[in-house]
Amino acid sequence: MPGRGPALTPPVPLDWGLALGISTADFVARSFTRDPGSLKSIRRFIRETIGAWGLTALADDLTSAVNELTTNAVQHALTAPDEARGRAWLGMTRAGNTVMCAVTDPSPTPPLRRRPACLAEAGRGLAVVDALTDQWGYAATAPGGKAVWVRLSAPS
Repeated sequence: MPGRGPALTPPVPLDWGLALGISTADFVARSFTRDPGSLKSIRRFIRETIGAWGLTALADDLTSAVNELTTNAVQHALTAPDEARGRAWLGMTRAGNTVMCAVTDPSPTPPLRRRPACLAEAGRGLAVVDALTDQWGYAATAPGGKAVWVRLSAPS
């Protein structure tokens, strides 16, 4: 048509993962629920992913640490059967020999490291996470949840 310029194409969005050196092959995610089979599936997912990434040296420590985080999400955050409050997510990414995992859930309550009694059967989860990982922390997420993350590196 006369008077019309060339068709405009929308700008290509920046792939922040590639900008950070992370490709889609270096990121995986899976949802989980309160169902015990769901947590078993998450543990298998971690081991399979770590194996595919060639980082099997991290498998035991990473699986144990993330198991603590997913169990905490199930016990303290997944309180309702509805989709919004009954589902959480595990995301895993790698950069070289370092793996970072984040567990997001719908509760804004931050993780609390306890000092359990000597023979207590519970309350040591975050101490386990601290002992098995290089670093861990948490951040608030919208709309009112949180992400608890761990970072673990294999020896060079």
